[in-house]
Parts: sequence; structure tokens; C-alpha cells
Amino acid sequence: MPVKQQRAATLAEDLDLLLEELSAKWNFSNDLTGADLIAKKSPVTALDFTRAVLVADELKPDNEANLVRQVKRKFVQRYGLQITPEAYEG
Repeated sequence: MPVKQQRAATLAEDLDLLLEELSAKWNFSNDLTGADLIAKKSPVTALDFTRAVLVADELKPDNEANLVRQVKRKFVQRYGLQITPEAYEG
């Protein structure tokens, strides 16, 4: 079940907040945005999000099982297994 926390007005902005949190925690240096993620696929799933984050930082998800688990967990805690802009409640 998603954890209630401070949210942005739109899903794209909220994904940006999550990306910033992940960048601070794991020092990711990618230029991925929430808008990029939504434009690529809707709904955004935990696995798609995780893969996109790692690939954008030039990491191979298949070689980073522990990191994949941790990033995916952060997404699931925030949104559940998937989220769409229509289902997002800021």
C-alpha cells in the first residue's frame, strides 16, 4: 500500500521529487524527468520506473539486483505497483 507523504500537484512533478530523492540517496546523475517517464508509458510501473532510472544513469539493471530492489521499493511505497496521471492524487 502506498505511503502517504507530501506530494506535488501533478504526477510528473511528484516523480521529479522521487527522482531527486533517489539522486540524493544513491548519487544518480541522470537527467530523467517525471514528464519523460509519463511520455514513455502509461501507466508507469515500478519495474519500468526502476529500469528507466538505472539505464539513464548508464547502469545495467540486470547487474544491479540489489539496487533494483531498493529503487523499486521506493516507488511502490509511494505509488503502489503502478500509477497513471489520472489516478494520481497529489
